[in-house]
Amino acid sequence: MSQPHTPDVAAKPAEQQAFERLEKLSAAGASGSSLIDRLFRRLFAGFRNGSARWEQDAELALERQKVLRARGLLYSIAAIFGALLLWSALTQIDEVTRGEGKIIPSRQLQIVQSVDGGVVEEVFVEEGDAVSRGDVLVRIDPTRFVASFQEGSVRVFALRAKVERLKALVDDQPYQPERTAELSADQGVVLDQERSYYLESRKELEQKLSIAREQRSQRQQELSEVRARLYAAEQAYRMSSQELQVTRPLLRSGAVSEIDILRLERDQASADGERRQAAARARQIEAGIQEADARLREVDLTTRNQWRSELSEASSQLNSLDKNVDGLADRVKFSEIRSPVNGTIQRVLFNTIGGVVQPGHAVIEIVPNDDRLLVEAKIAPKDIAFLRPGLPATIKLHAYDFSIYGGLEAQLQHISADTITDERDNTFYLVRAMTTDAESAQRLAVIPGMTAQLDIITGKKSILAYLLKPILRAKANALSER
Repeated sequence: MSQPHTPDVAAKPAEQQAFERLEKLSAAGASGSSLIDRLFRRLFAGFRNGSARWEQDAELALERQKVLRARGLLYSIAAIFGALLLWSALTQIDEVTRGEGKIIPSRQLQIVQSVDGGVVEEVFVEEGDAVSRGDVLVRIDPTRFVASFQEGSVRVFALRAKVERLKALVDDQPYQPERTAELSADQGVVLDQERSYYLESRKELEQKLSIAREQRSQRQQELSEVRARLYAAEQAYRMSSQELQVTRPLLRSGAVSEIDILRLERDQASADGERRQAAARARQIEAGIQEADARLREVDLTTRNQWRSELSEASSQLNSLDKNVDGLADRVKFSEIRSPVNGTIQRVLFNTIGGVVQPGHAVIEIVPNDDRLLVEAKIAPKDIAFLRPGLPATIKLHAYDFSIYGGLEAQLQHISADTITDERDNTFYLVRAMTTDAESAQRLAVIPGMTAQLDIITGKKSILAYLLKPILRAKANALSER
């Protein structure tokens, strides 16, 4: 019985067998509807062409792979270049002007002097001692200053109380000096005296005004009496005139004699005289009343002017004495000579107890411990245009590796008004920068004379602008030569 003939699969090359399997897989994927089938449908489309030339198909697949790889590489390079371009356009870097310089002392040696001089009572420091600002260094005997100060203070207190009393009198206000627990017995006596003076002055003024008011009252009473006489005289004159007017026509008929008419005329003239005399006296008394009113005002004004004059004089004396007492207080204060800075005592010029220090003479020399550093650097004239005081800067000390210790934050303080030329004909501007952080300056041991690089930040610019700067400069200068 004969066996069925089967193709010799083993005789086919491995590549042919692989392509046949891929063709079957692509045929199955072409008929499928799943997500994986749809994704790989285009990939295996080339294996469903029914071609039996598997060698050519393999070469075609390899060529397509090379094209895809080259295209992917090109796209990747373009994307990376675009990202770098965007990053360089958006990223800002500092624009820096650099100069070389050195550390210089920010303050010179401090010489402490005695303002008023005197006898040295005690010395609190020795050479080499570290001192802080405000520490007492030397005490001068303050006895004579204290006595003068206390005497002046007593006079100032008395004058101030007097000024307050006179102000109360001038302004017609009550005077009640304030008493506190800090008042001494002598100051209490002064206030009691001023209170007594106030009451006496008020009483004296009231007495003068009372006399003037009494005189005015008398004149007013006289005026009332005179006005009564004037009224009676006017009534008598009016009645005499009426009687004469009625009687005069009777003279023609002989009813009255001429003697009667003369008697009536005499009575009328007498009444008129009394009336005029009373009116004149009334005017005289009214003038006297006005004079009494003026006297009242004069007494009040004269007294208050006197008080104002005393107040002005007392205020002037108080101001002058206040200044003297302030000066004496300063003398008492300056009898303790204190350190003006933080530093180290270099020399003690007067250390003998009982020695006499002349006014204005130096007593102690102190080397300041600067909390901040000052750098003086040279800047080329071509870099000076954008510099101005207040710009931030970084000090990089050559003695300390910047990558390890970092730099010191500073601020530009001064720019020289003109260029300076050294002995080598180098022209430059001198600038000074001071550290802004005292703690960062103190963490490094820095002494005057150390060299440093000063980086002054003048602005910001993008990396793209920095890269394009040489190109733009070359473009601006190109094709312009003669």
